[in-house]
Amino acid sequence: MSKERFAERQDNVRESITRLAEAVERPETELIRDATIQRFEFTFEVVWKTLKLYLEHQGHECGGPRMTLKKAFSEGLISTLEEADDWLQMLEDRNLTSHAYDAYLAGQIYHNISQNYIFLLTRMAEKIQTLKWE
Repeated sequence: MSKERFAERQDNVRESITRLAEAVERPETELIRDATIQRFEFTFEVVWKTLKLYLEHQGHECGGPRMTLKKAFSEGLISTLEEADDWLQMLEDRNLTSHAYDAYLAGQIYHNISQNYIFLLTRMAEKIQTLKWE
């Protein structure tokens, strides 16, 4: 992957977090909840895949999202053990979003997004913007 392609991925991360934040800022309705969950799915995917590309470029083997998140923690991109646990919970919620037709589950995931995940994703998006492809 080229430096230019990585810069495109950084742009994708920035754009997706902006769109997720836009959804989280709106008053909750069923439609907003569903839109927020969908934007969360996309944002989570672009963030972990961008981390994977960066870490693999640095010579690390990452595999899927769980391994990538663990490697991001070991490399200091995820700062604390508590934050690492939150990222793994976020992955679990991401995996459950296909069951968002369950109103209770969708509500719980929406709550997690708006109260915690938006902050973790925003912080990671900011870190990703500072990564250098060398």
